[in-house]
Amino acid sequence: MKYRYLYQTKDNENKEGWIKAKSRENAYAELRKAGIRPYRVIGDDPLNWKPYAAGAVIVLLATALAAVLLAGREDMRPHPRAQLVGDRAVIDAGVYSGWTNVLSSALDLRLAKYAQPGKFVEASKPSEEECADLLAALDEPVPYVAGEPPEHRMLKNIVAKMREDMRAYIADGGDVAGYFDFLDERQSQEREFREKALDTVYRAPESLRERAWLGVNARLKDMGIEPLSRPAGIQDDERE
Repeated sequence: MKYRYLYQTKDNENKEGWIKAKSRENAYAELRKAGIRPYRVIGDDPLNWKPYAAGAVIVLLATALAAVLLAGREDMRPHPRAQLVGDRAVIDAGVYSGWTNVLSSALDLRLAKYAQPGKFVEASKPSEEECADLLAALDEPVPYVAGEPPEHRMLKNIVAKMREDMRAYIADGGDVAGYFDFLDERQSQEREFREKALDTVYRAPESLRERAWLGVNARLKDMGIEPLSRPAGIQDDERE
C-alpha cells in the first residue's frame, strides 16, 4: 500500500511525502526508523493485510465469531482513536480513575490511556514481565457489558481497535515494548502539534487570529485532536 505522510521540519516547515508500507502502523514505524516524525499518515489499510503468526487460525476464527455475534451492533465495533464524546461527568470520572471503573485488564487499562489523541500521557515502559502479561491478554475478548453508558462503549471500541493495531504491529515483526514506545512517541507528537497550533493562533495578528484559529482547528479535528477554544480577541459573530 502507498501512504501519504505529513511532517514538520526542525524549522517548522510543513512537508509531505509518500511511502510504501503494509499498513499505516508499519508506515509510521518505517518513517521513525528513517528519522522522520510524521504528524499524520494518510491512507486506508487493506482489509486482509494482517498475517497473524502463531495462533492465526484461532485468532481469525474468534474474530469471525465476534463479527457474527456483533452483526448489526454498530455500537460494539472497533473504532479509531478519537476524543470521547457524551456525558462529560462520565468521561471525567473514567479519566480520573484511570478507567479502572470501566476496564480490568492491565492491557486495556494501558491502551485506554492513549485512546484520545493528543492527551497528556506519562510515558512508562513496561517491564519484560509486564510485556509477557500484556501479550497474553491481547486476544482476550473486550469486556462489553449490557446497558453500559455509551461513553464506556466508545472507549472499549477504541481499545478494541488499538488491540487490532497492536496485533498487526507484532505480526509485522515488532514486540510489545516497541508498540508502547510507538504509542508514547505518537502521543507526544500529537500533544506537541496542538501546543504549536495554540502558539500559532496567538502569534497571529488580531485581524487574522480568527482565520488562524479556524484553520488550525480544522487540522486538529482531522487528526482527532481536541480543538482549541475560541481565543481571546475574537468577537462572536453577531449572527450566532
